[in-house]
Amino acid sequence: MSARKAVPSQTKSIPANSSPTSSDSVLSTYTTFKPCPHLSKVLSSNAKDMVLKTYSTGMKICLMNTINKNGKKFIYLTKDNKKIDQKSLLKLKSKILSCKDCSEISLIFMCLQCPNVGCFEHNHAFNHARNNGHIFGINPTNGFMMCFKCREYVSDPILEKIRINQIENSNMLSLFPGLPIYSHEHDSIKNELILKDSRIPTFKATTGLKGFINMGSTCFMSSILQTFIHNPFIRNYFLSGYHMDCNKKPEDCLFCCVDEIFKNFYTSSTFNGFGPTSLLTASWKVKRSLAGYSEQDAHEFWQFLVHQLHKNDTKRIRNNNNSKEQTPSLDTNNNTSFTSTSSSHCNCLTHDTFAGELQSSIKCKDCNKLTITVDPMLDISLEISEKNSSSSVSSSNKNSKSLESLINCLDKFTKSEKLDVKYSCSNCNKKTEATKKLLIKKLPKTLTIQLKRFEHLGISSKIDYPIEIPLILEMSKYSLDKSELKPYELFAVVCHIGSVNTGHYISMIKNKDGMWFKFDDATVTRVTERDVLNSKAYLLFYIIHELP
Repeated sequence: MSARKAVPSQTKSIPANSSPTSSDSVLSTYTTFKPCPHLSKVLSSNAKDMVLKTYSTGMKICLMNTINKNGKKFIYLTKDNKKIDQKSLLKLKSKILSCKDCSEISLIFMCLQCPNVGCFEHNHAFNHARNNGHIFGINPTNGFMMCFKCREYVSDPILEKIRINQIENSNMLSLFPGLPIYSHEHDSIKNELILKDSRIPTFKATTGLKGFINMGSTCFMSSILQTFIHNPFIRNYFLSGYHMDCNKKPEDCLFCCVDEIFKNFYTSSTFNGFGPTSLLTASWKVKRSLAGYSEQDAHEFWQFLVHQLHKNDTKRIRNNNNSKEQTPSLDTNNNTSFTSTSSSHCNCLTHDTFAGELQSSIKCKDCNKLTITVDPMLDISLEISEKNSSSSVSSSNKNSKSLESLINCLDKFTKSEKLDVKYSCSNCNKKTEATKKLLIKKLPKTLTIQLKRFEHLGISSKIDYPIEIPLILEMSKYSLDKSELKPYELFAVVCHIGSVNTGHYISMIKNKDGMWFKFDDATVTRVTERDVLNSKAYLLFYIIHELP
């Protein structure tokens, strides 16, 4: 039996070879990815019905393990109308859905035109497309369709409606980001009103290329805000109107103040600098130390802002039933204990964008007992120097040497180190020597890194030598989870110029078109990658690749 022939008998999605009964204006609102010329050509040819039918079958394969709205499992039928239990079918599905060439099971694609399954990582899906001319593949995890000629996910309104209907009828909306689909988006009358009363923003507005007016030593604030404005995860969240239900006054809600900034940056047709007066006033009310005109630390303001966004996010939901991490079962013979200090799950903007987990393991030298603790992580602070002696640090940093590169800094952060004090081992019940090692258990969508340039030991000093930073950062060496680990791309850098007591912050941001810009308060200028790499970075922001 072929898996492509097994279909749920209770699925109520639209027929694969027919158009939806609603008007074209309603159909046009079903879009996730834009069509490409290759897909448009196929859907305008005689092969259209076969493509829709095959895509519909592919979606059913994606949703094989679901239940219907009555809580009953789907009944699956073979080609000759014989029933097959879901357990057997899922077993067959797990065998079939692996790369034909290397048996890889992650990020694979089902060919739209034949039974071939190929992987993305080793280019087996691309090789099949090139050798056979079968240029479309379906991702069995989410139903997205890849055009291998364009090397991008593509879609069409009629394909997207098939996907959405089948997901909705399978009771799986919560597992697919971007869903559920709100009814007003597909109400033809309301859609016409939206089109009538809306205007397309100008090109200037869509770039978000605007600076901030310095309102008295506020460069620390401006440089951090630019990293939020041009972060696609944060930008899409604000521009989707998720905070419209807030009933607070702007001066009482930091989230509303940032929302005001996004509205101005992405709707205004001018490049004139923006004065964040509401945010400044609200920040002063929440944190008194920010009041006045003294220079503040950019990293401390970043921490303050992400905390306030978490606190004021109206979409923040805590699941009381899953408030703690599940502690894994332990093998009593492996000398390992595990504790978790992770807080309850939170789906707010801050945690969805920046939250990860850091694992600390302490090993007793005498009994080899390994104690593991998992802590929540929003950013990483890295040492950028190696001390040559135990003497205090001078302002000229004579007792330290540069670690030279970010990779060296991460190596130092994650290497095993002997604890300075005796460790009280719960296994051998005595104080003994021990080693500690840090690794990242869960990586965030946006990896925020602070390079420790400021030291406050006796006297304050600044470490001003450059640290080599990569544009693409591989984190597999420093992460516990190796499955489907994607590389990170540098998209924002914050630099401090000047001495430890008197200085100025600027930021350099990579826009959606891949160009770098320097934001110096209200002044925005184009810079090169070389300028970015030569900068003496203080804060680094890496964003994960959604596609390799």
